[in-house]
Amino acid sequence: MAIDYDAVARAGGYGKGKPLRTQIDEAKEAWQKVDERESRKVRKRSGGRCEVVIEGVRCQRRAFEVHHHIGGFGARGRGESALSHNKSHTCRDCHHRITCKTLVHISGNRYRERG
Repeated sequence: MAIDYDAVARAGGYGKGKPLRTQIDEAKEAWQKVDERESRKVRKRSGGRCEVVIEGVRCQRRAFEVHHHIGGFGARGRGESALSHNKSHTCRDCHHRITCKTLVHISGNRYRERG
C-alpha cells in the first residue's frame, strides 16, 4: 500500500504540530504585547511624572522609562513582571539609581537610600 504524501501534506501533515522555535517565538510575541499594553497603563497612571518615592518624598522629574520591579534572567516582561502593578514609571536618574542599587526597594514605589 502506497502512501499519498501529497494528500497528507494537504491535510496538514502528520499532526506533529508547529516546530518548537515557532512556538517559542509566538509565546515571546504574546508576552511582548502584554508587556507593552501594561506599560501604557503605567505611563497613563503616572501622568508623565516619576513615581519613585524616596523616604516619603516623590521625585518631581519627568518620567521617561518603565522599571520592572520583578527582574532576573528571562523574567523581565513575562508573567507577573509584565503586569502594571509590578512596574513604575521613572525618570532616568531614579531608574539608574535603582538598577545600580544605590536605592533600596521597600515596597511598591517606595525606596530608601542605601547605607
